[in-house]
Amino acid sequence: MDDLALVRRFQRGEEAAFDILVDRHRRRVYSLAARLASPSEADDLAQEIFIAAYKALPRYRGEAAFTTWLYRVAVYCCSHYIRRRRMDVAELNDELPDDAERHDPEHSALAGELQARVREAISALPYKAREVIVLRDLHGLSYEEIAQVVGCPIGTVRSRLHYATHRLEQMLRTYVESV
Repeated sequence: MDDLALVRRFQRGEEAAFDILVDRHRRRVYSLAARLASPSEADDLAQEIFIAAYKALPRYRGEAAFTTWLYRVAVYCCSHYIRRRRMDVAELNDELPDDAERHDPEHSALAGELQARVREAISALPYKAREVIVLRDLHGLSYEEIAQVVGCPIGTVRSRLHYATHRLEQMLRTYVESV
C-alpha cells in the first residue's frame, strides 16, 4: 500500500495507518534529524517530528508527495529546535567501510579522519546551507523536492547548494591536498 492510501486511511480515523507510516519512514526521519541537529538528540527530535506530523496529517491534501511533506515537517521541527537551543552543530552518521577496507588499518584511519573533517565542515556551514547539502547529497532529494521541503524557489536552492559546495571545497581543500 502506498503512502497516500495510508494517509487517507488515517484521515478516515484508522490510527494503525499512521503506525505503518512511522515504521516506513522512521529511519529516514531519524537520519535527517541526526544530520541537521545531532545524533545524540535525534531520537527525541524524530519523536517530535512524528508528533507534529500526526497533528498536521489531517490537513495534508496530497499536493506534494508524502515523503516531501514529511521532510518539510522534519526540517521545520529541526530548524525550530536548533533556534530554540541556539545550537549550530550537526553530525553525520558514521558509515562502515566495506569488508575489504575494514581490514586495512591505514585506509580505515584515513577514512575516519576524512569523515571527521567532512562532519566538521558541514557542521560549520550556516543552517540553511547545511540543510540543502544534507537533503541533496545525503538524502538524494531533487532540487524541486528540496524547494518544496524548505519552502523557497528552486533558484534559491541552487544558490544555497552552490554556496555550500564552494564553502565545503574551501574548508576541505587543505586537507585533501595534504593527503
